[in-house]
Amino acid sequence: MRTQSLFLVLVCFCLSAHGLVAQDHDHNGGEVAFEISCSDEAQKHFEAALEHLHHMMYEQARPVFEEAIAADPACAMAHWGVAMTSFQPLWHPTPDEGLARGKASVAAAQALAAPTEREQAFIDAVEAFFTDPDPPIDSRAGDHEARLQSWKEAQRAVHEAYPDDVDAAAFYALASISHAQTQFSPYEERDLSPNIEAGELLEEFFDAHPEHPGLFHYLIHAYDNPELAHKAEEAARGYDQIAPETVHALHMPSHIFVRMGKWEETIEWNKRSADAALAEMEVDPHASAHYVHALDYIMYGQLQLGDEEGARETFERIREAGEIYPAPFAGYNTAAPQARYVLERQQWDEAANLEVAYPDVLPWDNYPAATALFHYARGLGAARTGDLEQAEVERDHLADAVRALRDAGDTYWAYMTEALGNAVEAWILYEQDETEPALELMREAADLEDSMDKHPTSPGEVLPVRELYGELLLQEGQYEAAKRAFEQSLERTPNRKNARRGLDQIAGAY
Repeated sequence: MRTQSLFLVLVCFCLSAHGLVAQDHDHNGGEVAFEISCSDEAQKHFEAALEHLHHMMYEQARPVFEEAIAADPACAMAHWGVAMTSFQPLWHPTPDEGLARGKASVAAAQALAAPTEREQAFIDAVEAFFTDPDPPIDSRAGDHEARLQSWKEAQRAVHEAYPDDVDAAAFYALASISHAQTQFSPYEERDLSPNIEAGELLEEFFDAHPEHPGLFHYLIHAYDNPELAHKAEEAARGYDQIAPETVHALHMPSHIFVRMGKWEETIEWNKRSADAALAEMEVDPHASAHYVHALDYIMYGQLQLGDEEGARETFERIREAGEIYPAPFAGYNTAAPQARYVLERQQWDEAANLEVAYPDVLPWDNYPAATALFHYARGLGAARTGDLEQAEVERDHLADAVRALRDAGDTYWAYMTEALGNAVEAWILYEQDETEPALELMREAADLEDSMDKHPTSPGEVLPVRELYGELLLQEGQYEAAKRAFEQSLERTPNRKNARRGLDQIAGAY
């Protein structure tokens, strides 16, 4: 990508106070030019909605696609748009409501018979996602993986048929990244080649389309890894120029800043995102999920800078939330900052007494991976303060969460939660003077967590197990091994305060 390509356009988009599409749907979140065989009014609504779609503001995009349908009932591509808002490929498996809506929208689009081959190709591609796997797959996660595989291959066909079409390339890249995220093996290094290939494809289009929101957004996701993050720093710093008040666009650069250990930028971008979400929540409750998403990233950055006052304020903002839209990622981003707040500060008494499933505005029973974070904090806090009976109870809660996730076929979160449970068990063993078994179990738990990589909904683990392993080694005076553990943790999560402090303690011990 040419260095200047992302900064060619110095524009000022005048957004409404809520960051929503203005009544006349002027472009205000970048620039798309997607010609469809519909009325001029429908075309206008369609492109405004498409901008939201590329920003992954799905709930905001859908009603604008529906306005396109109202303006031109024969507009097949407007129904395609509604289908595209009905699944979130990177975030979580599609609930029944989304599957039903997507299938109905695909059927409506197909019944209208798109007048061009290009439009028909896009419709066929989204139909591939909403076509049920044969034979059916019992688990949500397995079903989602199969749908992503079909969608990826269909989007590849669209891209190959229209190699100069920026939207065809963007959606193919997104499909590839999303499917790659489902491909993991515990204790094995992740294959980053699909992400690299997707990123390189997106880079090819920046010179011709320097304001296209999908290029910025999906490039950040493609390179959301400590090894690749530097390749997206330019895009991250340019994203807000095309969408200065779009909630998710303001948040997205922090995916790269976290991977590079840039805490001031992480906080700054997410404060802007949270403010935009608060404004939008006045008219759209869906934005509350993006609000807590931003707060989790703010908390992460504040703790790394040692800003305890700011972290306390963020902690209270989470706990005082009166309404949170029940998206699965919102459950995680509500639980995680509360656990981070007590664990990162090593306030073990506070951790042991952290209230579970708070605030009571979410269906916590639906989010076992999120509720497990409360038990992880409580378990570590109890073990570190000598209350082994409570620690064992929390360990058992984590084991229950692992079983629930496995029963649901959610393998990724099952493994991640298993690592947390093993970390709590390791510290229990350590407090029982079973040092060698404790060290071995903690090392295995760290290896498991490290092999899984973080999920896009999270800035990082609430307290990396590799750091806990380093702490155990440090307490045992095994300085060289502890040094390796902290250094290895920093390779995965650069510039973390606790890992750096561990290295400083080791340096002072010599």
